[in-house]
Amino acid sequence: MKTKNLNLIVLLAVLATFALQSCKKDGALRTGDFNKSSKAPIDYNLLPKVHLAGVYTGSRTLSPDTLYLLDGVVYFSGSNAKLHIKAGTHVVTGNAVTYAGRSLKGVLVIAKNAQIFADGNRSNVAESSYNPDSTIVFGPDPALASPTPGDFGGVILLGNAPTNQPTSTVIEGIPTSPPADVTYGGSSAGDNSGVLRFARIEYAGFLLSTDNEINGLTLGGVGSGTTLSHIQVSFSNDDSFEFFGGTVNADHLIALGGIDDDFDFDFGYSGTIQYAIALKNRDGNHTTSGGVSDANGIESDNNPTSDTTSTSFITRPALSNFTILGYSTGGTGTEADELENGVHIRRKSGVNLQNSIVAGYNNGIRFENIKQAGSALQFNLVHGYVTTYLPATGGRPATFANNQAFTGSLSPDYLGLAGGSAAFYANGSYDPANLTPVASPSTDGGTSGSYNGAIDPSGAIWTDNWTKFNF
Repeated sequence: MKTKNLNLIVLLAVLATFALQSCKKDGALRTGDFNKSSKAPIDYNLLPKVHLAGVYTGSRTLSPDTLYLLDGVVYFSGSNAKLHIKAGTHVVTGNAVTYAGRSLKGVLVIAKNAQIFADGNRSNVAESSYNPDSTIVFGPDPALASPTPGDFGGVILLGNAPTNQPTSTVIEGIPTSPPADVTYGGSSAGDNSGVLRFARIEYAGFLLSTDNEINGLTLGGVGSGTTLSHIQVSFSNDDSFEFFGGTVNADHLIALGGIDDDFDFDFGYSGTIQYAIALKNRDGNHTTSGGVSDANGIESDNNPTSDTTSTSFITRPALSNFTILGYSTGGTGTEADELENGVHIRRKSGVNLQNSIVAGYNNGIRFENIKQAGSALQFNLVHGYVTTYLPATGGRPATFANNQAFTGSLSPDYLGLAGGSAAFYANGSYDPANLTPVASPSTDGGTSGSYNGAIDPSGAIWTDNWTKFNF
């Protein structure tokens, strides 16, 4: 009897230990602390799935213990609509929905008056100790083995900040007769659409019709009360970032391998952006217009349909510490013909660009009927395989000074970057540390980073632990 009781006690102890280990394993997968380092990457294919669809008018919280799928176009609409996305959550493409004969999926719209709070680093952990599993990711379903640009729809934020268009203007890329308000713009410069921080958007973009597309991140009339920081858009099927008016400021942005413009500004956008990286993918496709490339690092229009100057709200973003790189080799008749300009300012848009690097395009910077008064280009390093500036003289910003310019074959040493020619993007083996300047050039009076490009040569590399460059 004593032996039997002892055996029973041992058996119960073993079973209890097994049950406890099983519970711990399940808890580590679904409810782990995503702000601390984990022993292995989370397999999002193993998470339970929840589909989101239609219009949400109240609060909704998304957590990293679930994989969320966007069926068709999902709207958060109205002043009570608040989307909270916790660190480490993945929001991916769901089922396709047909609208007026067009099939869309994986599109998230935060309408004006609604808000999104997607903060992958609410605790403000330094990048050096940041856990990659905390990054919020929007993209294709992870079950898709070989995603391509357009497999995710895109993220659209709309606000009440000023534009130079009527406030009845609807955002591009959305099918007609939507079930929510998709107009943008207003009179509230400090409008707050929420927070998007430490987030990646991958394989986004959808062409609804000619010049009517969804980008990686689309911003329409978004105000300066909104926080946009540490956002990477990779392999977009159109522009990576597009700003339609508004006053929102942003920092630490990455546009990787998009097929059209890396940064596109329209309709009176007047915010400030500092620290941005734009890298073209030599192995990817690029957009054309009339059989000629129109893929730029930056494209800026005051009004995309004409050269007229609005009496108010001129497109004139304040841009500093950008690194804009095309291809490591180029010239007429080479692969670099796939790209248009490193920077293209046109249609009465203004520009304020400083402490930046523009290189690897046949044409460095092109000025085409710009708003010269109030514009500035200074303390930049500009290269072009064929031309550095178009036109060669005249038509430039009113303030044009202290720029270094070089035309022709690109010496690895010319850019002053640690990686030399390896600073240009190559999928599978890319290290963003190659973008670090080897030395600081002359300062600009302290109005922005006193070095050229996006990464401080004497500080931490801000791409660490939350970005993805090799797919």
